[in-house]
Amino acid sequence: MEDRAVPFGRPAPDPPGSWGVPALLLGAELKIERGTLTQRQVLARTRVKVSTSVYSRIENGEMRIDKPAMVEVLLDALGVRPGPRRGQLLQLAHDASAEGWANSVCTRSRAAYREAVPDSMLRLTSLEEWAARQIIIDTNVIPGVLQIPRYREVVTGRTLLASQRRLAGRIIEVRGLRADRFASRLPRSTFFIQRSALYADFGEPGMMVDQLSVLLRHVDEESSPVAVRVIAVENPLALQVTSLIRLSFERGSFAAPDVIYTEAGGRGEFHRGPIAGEEADSDYLDYQDLSDSVIRQAPGPVPSRELVVEALDWHRGRL
Repeated sequence: MEDRAVPFGRPAPDPPGSWGVPALLLGAELKIERGTLTQRQVLARTRVKVSTSVYSRIENGEMRIDKPAMVEVLLDALGVRPGPRRGQLLQLAHDASAEGWANSVCTRSRAAYREAVPDSMLRLTSLEEWAARQIIIDTNVIPGVLQIPRYREVVTGRTLLASQRRLAGRIIEVRGLRADRFASRLPRSTFFIQRSALYADFGEPGMMVDQLSVLLRHVDEESSPVAVRVIAVENPLALQVTSLIRLSFERGSFAAPDVIYTEAGGRGEFHRGPIAGEEADSDYLDYQDLSDSVIRQAPGPVPSRELVVEALDWHRGRL
């Protein structure tokens, strides 16, 4: 495998400084290097203790590589000799050690935030930093990065599990920071929102007027990279998920596959698309088909605007 080219790099002029995509690529390439060996067989060749759970998380791109030297140990066990290939993989390990902004929030004298920000959110926010294109499907509420502060506060309070409610303030703060990051970057994004979410009754019609007015501004801003589509049919999702985010990355800088993130029952999962020579995971294909189906079914910008205006007028009538 020494002659296999690793098509990765950094967007010019500077990388986002976040571990998500380098970790994704590193894990995929390590899996290729492992070939027919099991993870346990590889670890048996190392002189340094690395657990199978950590190795699995590295291969799945789920964790920041806080100790890049550990990857060098794995490369020794995999038989990757000194040369360009090994150098490229070690560079990926180095890039995958960069903290994302959410990691920084959790580590810089704010250890209490670790519990409020699960690993899935650390990974999602890091991948978002690299995303060139996003498709976001939400079935219950207005998507998080489009939420106004009051709506975010109310929705978070209503949707947290009982065990998380004591962390509500910290969770709201981190979600607000995520929305601020999105607003500063504005990657090309299309939001698909269930029509029923526009009519949610939180007992605060004024708040809903403000929130839907923000949505309408996105709809009316022709030059904005942010598009809003309203899912007019009931139960359009064949699979039981409350949220789906499909992230695509710049192919010109690195050959990173798409990633689909789903949430259901308060649990987040990631599904990676295939890289060259690899078969796609069945779950990934299911969610890819699901998102394609929603895109095909959703109304265009004009009827979506009409649906937002109808909901906005309905809430105004309740003031």
